[in-house]
Amino acid sequence: MKYLNLVLGLVVLLAGAAGAARAADLSRAVMLAASEQLAGTLYEETILIAAPLPRGGHIGFIVNRPTEVKLAAIFPEHAPSHKVVDPVYVGGPVLAEAIFAVTREAPEGDAEVVALMPGLVAVIDGPGVDRVIETAPNDARYFAGLMLWGPGALEDEILEGYWNVRPASVPAVFLQP
Repeated sequence: MKYLNLVLGLVVLLAGAAGAARAADLSRAVMLAASEQLAGTLYEETILIAAPLPRGGHIGFIVNRPTEVKLAAIFPEHAPSHKVVDPVYVGGPVLAEAIFAVTREAPEGDAEVVALMPGLVAVIDGPGVDRVIETAPNDARYFAGLMLWGPGALEDEILEGYWNVRPASVPAVFLQP
């Protein structure tokens, strides 16, 4: 009987965990924390923000992987880059050679932006990132690369137990790791 109770308890526990994963609302931005299943991988101890894209899938940025590289080293001829105090962060493996800015508001002019959540946008084009650097250099976080998931892919990773899902917040993106 004890064995049966233990099995039933595990079934209820696992069903609850699967239900929680299924219940994750990915129609809005979320914070993802790597689970133990990602131990020993590139994503071990990773925390990121992920947001839905207008045409499906998700975009994200790793928020706890600062490098030792400053924008001034990447763009030595661009004087405004020398004003940025924080280092560049590893945003993810996709387009790792490109620099993206995550800031509280879109820069003036024609910039390609992705709204991550109210009060947070990703600037994804070079001229737009330049404008952020030139007008509000320390009001953004700069990322080399990003994370991308096709439609259903992030949901699958959550169901597999790779990520612990938490509500997203603007301050969490700008906290120091």
